[in-house]
Amino acid sequence: FDVLSNFAANAVASDFFAGGLALGAFGMAVGLLRLVWARLDRLVRRRLSVSVRVDNRLAEYRQLLVAFEARGAFARARRFRLTWIGGRTTRGASLTPAEGRFWFWLDGQIVILHRSIDEKAASRNNGRALETLSVALPFGRAAQVEAWIAEGRDIIDRQARSGPRLHIHVSDYWREAGSVARRPVASIVAEDDRIVQLIEDVRWFFGAQDWYTARGVPWRRGYLLHGPPGTGKSSVIRAVASEVDLSIATIDVGRSTLTDDALAEALVEAPERSLLVIEDIDAVFSGRNRDTGKATGNQGGGISFSGLLNALDGIGAQEGRALFMTTNHIDALDPALIRPGRADRHVELGLVGPKAAREMFLLFFPGEVIRADRFAVGLTDARLAPAAVQGWLLRHADDADAASDAAELAPVRMAAELINRWGRSSAPAP
Repeated sequence: FDVLSNFAANAVASDFFAGGLALGAFGMAVGLLRLVWARLDRLVRRRLSVSVRVDNRLAEYRQLLVAFEARGAFARARRFRLTWIGGRTTRGASLTPAEGRFWFWLDGQIVILHRSIDEKAASRNNGRALETLSVALPFGRAAQVEAWIAEGRDIIDRQARSGPRLHIHVSDYWREAGSVARRPVASIVAEDDRIVQLIEDVRWFFGAQDWYTARGVPWRRGYLLHGPPGTGKSSVIRAVASEVDLSIATIDVGRSTLTDDALAEALVEAPERSLLVIEDIDAVFSGRNRDTGKATGNQGGGISFSGLLNALDGIGAQEGRALFMTTNHIDALDPALIRPGRADRHVELGLVGPKAAREMFLLFFPGEVIRADRFAVGLTDARLAPAAVQGWLLRHADDADAASDAAELAPVRMAAELINRWGRSSAPAP
């Protein structure tokens, strides 16, 4: 005991030992503080904070970034990444925080934002890097995040009023691809009011949920646009979406990686208040066995004909959905595909005569009535595809006099006759 007592006394008297003892005590204090801080952080994260994780395959990803950017939340950031989010810049690209962790104050709430970017996941994300946002709100509420998402959605909606939003089905999800130019119905030339009637029918359908429910009828409606190439089927769809304030959701049912189950799931998950569009439906099963859907010629594909029919109006088919199908050869379509319930309304978009061509001329050259009359007389009884007339007028957009010389349209007229003949007699059999 005396030896130990002497040793302890000498050690305490040593400045070196005392310093080491103090340093050890300091280290223990720091370690204890770190432990307490970690426990506190875990408690706040798990019990007292809200955390939201979203990736760029979802519309909410873009909506959150738009709301944060509009509020100036990224003003203090020093590392940026140029990201297309439909922001204030002309091309829709904005400077957003680069990969890493950031924090800022917003609406009296501290927000901790962590952005991660996985370049290796591009093959699973339609060629784009998979980006993930993690938003944490200490002592916050989920309703606050929902409010920011709603705010971003409203901003995007206002920016997209120039035209319908476009959704494209890629891989196993719907990707918002921006917006397409607005198409006024007045710019669609037809020889009667069939386009106006179509728009009114679509407008009625989206407000008729109670009507369908009262009669026990599935709230779905299908439209078939048919006619030779160049008669404006895609333009009509864009005009309908523009006039009724709808989005466009397009899916390629001829994609080789698309299966029956994936198609059914895609149609169920299609964006709400959208025109679901399947273009050139006649080409999908050209050269295929109708039961299996597999190619018997050069065409490929993963879905079967029965799988397509079940996806369109099976038990799990989406309610409140308007489907638009287009075809160049209505005679090539199986009657089961275009019966009422799948294609309730058929709208033919054919070639136009001199009267409609004259209206198109006046759209390009307002007030040029004399030259428009000359143009119509020069066409005599010719019937042309609207795309052919539009191409001619675009070619002479700066010279109304040259555009009015319809004699130059002779090669186009011959091509139109061939197209019309081909559409009537050369369509493949069902």
